[in-house]
Amino acid sequence: MKRAIFFVLLTIVSLLSFAQNLVINPGFETWEKSNKPAGWTTAQNCLKDSDNIKSGSYSCRQDGGTKYLGQSLSIVPGKRYRLSFFYKTVITGSGNGCRTWCYWKDAEGNNLTDVSTDDILRPSKYLKSDRWQQFSVDLAAPAGASSFYLEVRTYQNSVTYFDDFRFEENVTTFVNMEKIQNIRIYPDPAHDYLIVSNITDAQQIYIQSLTGTILWSSSFSGEQTVTIPVSKLADGIYIVRILTSDKTITRKFIREAY
Repeated sequence: MKRAIFFVLLTIVSLLSFAQNLVINPGFETWEKSNKPAGWTTAQNCLKDSDNIKSGSYSCRQDGGTKYLGQSLSIVPGKRYRLSFFYKTVITGSGNGCRTWCYWKDAEGNNLTDVSTDDILRPSKYLKSDRWQQFSVDLAAPAGASSFYLEVRTYQNSVTYFDDFRFEENVTTFVNMEKIQNIRIYPDPAHDYLIVSNITDAQQIYIQSLTGTILWSSSFSGEQTVTIPVSKLADGIYIVRILTSDKTITRKFIREAY
């Protein structure tokens, strides 16, 4: 019965549009040091926190005055994207909390002017809440854009907890997984290990929850077959995201105990 339920869930998820979260380490589950979350190129005063979390085990606690948190994301001009994240603030005196300060950039890294989104992204209104709140906005990437620089800032007399960032294409059509690449992922359901084969030039592989939280990741140097440990994952449906030299491939699989 349990396996039958999993397969029904997998079928339902496969029929839904799948939007890939482009943010690396979106839920701050991986840290290089206690003040350096993996994947974030700018992380001023960002401290690993386990007391105030929206999901997972950790969040980023950022003291203000003014401090930045950001990373660059590759995008496609003309496509529509959705930016969202959760925040919670502690304000003293005249503190203003946090807000976004994002840019579209061209292939040379120059900032682009885009009248339709500049007032929304740079800056947004001040965000203040003593409970977890979600900031969410839909955007269209302007012509000439090659990347999106995602940045949030915390201001003087404020502390912000950040968690569960998402930046994803607004996908409204069904995903035909067979058209992406003829890779093999087995066994499915997986028990102790998941094997990914027929990969062309693997560079990075992530295991994510359906909400985008990264649960495992590793770098590679062009391997065609990879064995991934999954015994510590809870039973359920997960996403394996494979970054090659020229594309990103996503597939779903079931982890099930014996």
